[in-house]
Amino acid sequence: MRPLLLLFPILLLACGSPSGPSPRHIEGRTNAPEMQDRPYVVMVSLDGFRHDYAERFHAPHLQRIAREGASAEAMLPCFPSKTFSNHYSLVTGLYPAHHGLVSNTFYDRERQDMYRIRDREKVEDGSWYGGTPLWVLAEQQGMLSASFFWVGSEADVQGVRPTWSYRYDSSIPYSFRVDQAISWLEQPPTERPHLIFLYFSLTDHIGHSHSPDGPEIEAAVHEVDSLIGELDRRLTATGLPVNLIVVSDHGMLGVDTDNPVYLQREADLDEFEIARGSCNWMLYSEDTALVAGTLHQLNARAKGRYTAFHRDSVPAHWQFEGSPRIGDIIVTAHPPYILSSWGFPSSPGAHGYDPDQVPEMGAIFYAKGPQIKPGIRIAPFRNIHVYPLVANLLGLSLPDQLDGDPAVLDSLRVGE
Repeated sequence: MRPLLLLFPILLLACGSPSGPSPRHIEGRTNAPEMQDRPYVVMVSLDGFRHDYAERFHAPHLQRIAREGASAEAMLPCFPSKTFSNHYSLVTGLYPAHHGLVSNTFYDRERQDMYRIRDREKVEDGSWYGGTPLWVLAEQQGMLSASFFWVGSEADVQGVRPTWSYRYDSSIPYSFRVDQAISWLEQPPTERPHLIFLYFSLTDHIGHSHSPDGPEIEAAVHEVDSLIGELDRRLTATGLPVNLIVVSDHGMLGVDTDNPVYLQREADLDEFEIARGSCNWMLYSEDTALVAGTLHQLNARAKGRYTAFHRDSVPAHWQFEGSPRIGDIIVTAHPPYILSSWGFPSSPGAHGYDPDQVPEMGAIFYAKGPQIKPGIRIAPFRNIHVYPLVANLLGLSLPDQLDGDPAVLDSLRVGE
């Protein structure tokens, strides 16, 4: 029996997974010869980790990464400051109106269908996703990639998935996700992914359920900070030229749960398709007279709690136009108010507000590694600019469709 026992770890290494759930693996792919000596990027998302959490709660590992590498005062999400929209903006370098995920929930006029983040069929259908995600860019150029949860990575965008990926399952322990990233980097050079994505949801979950201001969020911050510290230590131990980038999709704000705004009380919305969110609703109708009348009625009764915009007159800085998935009316709440429906409980923490007007929506950006200059602190920047930074770190050619500007973060790279 001893030879079989000795073989077992080798089999685990060969399938690219530590003991536990196995990733989906696309057989037959290898790194092109010219890609095998390229550097590595491990990009981690701490969902809902607000821009000030690390300093406010004294997160030692993230603060050390800031000293040893680069960080930003804040990273600005795109509007709306929602999870799916901004995770996908980070990996496509596009505003939501350009990549298609205009919110967590939206109606597509051309399909006459609603996209919802809990609808697994749509989440895994690549035809809903535009742009060229970083893993697609890498795979198209002969570089292997891997994803342990990232918006879009479960779908065949442009017919391409990461070589290694997991179907979303929130029950998988965070420590296992770290183990998996290291296991991927222990693969032979021909099979080793140079681009790896990890996702941790804890701070978003606690921020929603307990607010961003209590002891619970402090404990959550320390937990994910410890995970980042462990990941960083083990990445260094590999001896590989790995660049670690830690981001979040948005921040979080404590809100007024005692006085939610019920939009159905402000206007008759029965004839609209409605995409609901705690901070934004989008209303869809082909009836232009109905849209005009409802828009007027909503704003007449807003009382400072929200503003309703026609799709053709939204604020320019939103970059929120030109997509058939954007509502004819966009209602956005003014903090601390939230939008709700009868029978739906309100959470004490929320996000989705205009990130240019509500500082608490600000996200994080930290980076360190052999290609990152040490000790740099930069002013707030939009998250779409992370894409060209990652592509340039890996030596990948940029796609034609790109809103992100390489010049914004080029100063962080050694040699620039």
